Amino acid sequence: MIHEHASTRKDQIYHVAERLFSERGYHATTMREIAREIHIEGGSLYSHISSKQDLLYAIVLRGSERFLQAARTVVSLDGSAREQLRDLMHRHLAIIAESIDGAVVHFHEWRHLDSAKRTKIEQHRDEYEGYIRQIIRRGIDNGEFAPQDERLVGIHILSLLNWAYQWYKPEGRLSADALAQQFYEQIMCGLEPRNT
Repeated sequence: MIHEHASTRKDQIYHVAERLFSERGYHATTMREIAREIHIEGGSLYSHISSKQDLLYAIVLRGSERFLQAARTVVSLDGSAREQLRDLMHRHLAIIAESIDGAVVHFHEWRHLDSAKRTKIEQHRDEYEGYIRQIIRRGIDNGEFAPQDERLVGIHILSLLNWAYQWYKPEGRLSADALAQQFYEQIMCGLEPRNT
C-alpha cells in the first residue's frame, strides 16, 4: 500500500523503500520489489533513483538532517539547559514516532552504506551528540545539573532515545510526547544537583 502522504513518485519510492528496508533489511530488498509495490516497471524506478545505495543514503540522510535540524533549533532557543534537554528529547522521539520504519533504517540499515556515505552520516551523528553534550555542559556549568562526564551522559540519553524504535508503538498507550516526558524525568533523576 502506498502511503497517503506520498505526493510525488519519489516520495512514494522513499516511503516504500523505507518500509521494505525496515521489514526485510537493505540487502534482502530488491529494486524490483520496490518497483512492484509502487506499480511501476523495474527500469522506470531508475528514472527517479540512480541506485539502491543512493536510495538508502537518501533515506538515512533525510533522517539525520531532521535530527540535526531539531538539535540546532533547540540550542538556538532561549531557555535553561533543563528546558533545552527536555525539548530535544521530545523532538527526538517525535521524529522516531513519525516513522518507525524510517527510524529502523536510520539506526540500523545505515551500516550498509559505502564508506564515504557512512562517514557523512557519522559526522552528522557526532554533531548531534555534540549538541547534547553542549546542553549538558551548560547545565553543569550553571548548576542545573550535577557534575558528571557529559560524554557518558550524552551516550546514556542517546541510548535511551535511539533504542525506542525497537519497541515503541505510536498507537500504544503512551504518546511519543508522554514517553519523552517520562524519559526526561528519569534522566533528570540522575542529573539533579546533590546537596553535600
